Amino acid sequence: MYEEYFHFKGAPFKLSPDPKFFFGSRSHNKAMAYLHYGLKQAEGFIVITGPVGAGKSMVIGQLLSQLDRSNIVAAQLLTSNVEPEELLDHILSAFRIEPEGEGRTGQLEAFEDYLFDQLHRGKRVLLIMDEAQNLPLKTLEELRMLSNIDYDGTPLFQVFLIGQPEFRDTLTSAKMEQLNQRVIAFYHLENLSFEETKEYILHRLSIVGWREDPAFSDGAFKTIYAETDGRPRRINTLCNRLMLFCALDKIHDVTGSVVKEVIAELHEEKLGSQGIQDNINSTQSPREDVKAPAAEPGRGVNKKMAKSLASKHKNLPSSASVFDRLRAQRNEKLENDVTDEPEEATLSDVATAIAVASAQTDKAGVYEDTSTERAAAEAPRLVKPGAWRKTVKRSLDEARE
Repeated sequence: MYEEYFHFKGAPFKLSPDPKFFFGSRSHNKAMAYLHYGLKQAEGFIVITGPVGAGKSMVIGQLLSQLDRSNIVAAQLLTSNVEPEELLDHILSAFRIEPEGEGRTGQLEAFEDYLFDQLHRGKRVLLIMDEAQNLPLKTLEELRMLSNIDYDGTPLFQVFLIGQPEFRDTLTSAKMEQLNQRVIAFYHLENLSFEETKEYILHRLSIVGWREDPAFSDGAFKTIYAETDGRPRRINTLCNRLMLFCALDKIHDVTGSVVKEVIAELHEEKLGSQGIQDNINSTQSPREDVKAPAAEPGRGVNKKMAKSLASKHKNLPSSASVFDRLRAQRNEKLENDVTDEPEEATLSDVATAIAVASAQTDKAGVYEDTSTERAAAEAPRLVKPGAWRKTVKRSLDEARE
């Protein structure tokens, strides 16, 4: 939605890895160098580790986009926690191999035939296993055995293992000594530096046609880095929400204070969602002497306007979500329009739905608990007016991704 407001050609901070957004930081370029080195060696295991959100999937996506398909046949296995007896079946499925025989013997024969066939075609077979930290030790040993398949000393099967930091401990354990000896390259992906964080944000914005609207101050970059510690996925999550916040509030200058406001909202939502869940799981009734505060519609929409908008949605229950109200608006437009083409929700539609949902929810007196230590001693408190506007921003952000 904010893409249209800022005239972007696409979403610059998508959470899903897209090779066109690959940013060559020092660490990410080094990881790519290790992967290409492994491809050149054409044998053994290459291991890449990194914390959650460090960009491992982006690195793999970039590698796959650069592969010479005339020389390498690659498949990526995303299924984690695969038992050893299931591994070969998953590998056959990843390479679309259909065994003619039955049982493990038939599977193994089909896999070997496939490897020899690719060799005769002048191709090598590469398997990329993600979330390797979830693989049982016996499954890793099974992988090592499969990697031993060769022809006159020429390896026919190579494996790249991608996992989280704890996978390093697995490989260095005494039980994995044989596999560890087959690892020819090992690299741990690091977070971005402050300068790289700034360049990363500007790089992704430039890909979608950003023309310094909104403009970022140095303070904004410093605040983003301090909050995310240079972790790419955290940066994407924060900046995605930041762009939506700026579009809804018509902000064109992103300062440190604006970023802090968005961060505060995100933190409140995490605490609030936990409190709401605690209340759902609890059988305790809210205190009757606590009254809901007056409804406060979202920013930029006054109370009179919210009341008017609410009347248009009077057929909807007070618990109706923003998405229910958006659907109602769309259906109303379709009834009054001769065209059968449904229109996308605009920022105005979203702001309207947020305002009505906020007003109706505040009137209903939604309760939440807190995760602080004094929560056990104090009675549940009311959600701060307008909190649902913040929650909806997050929901829109996550739903779009």
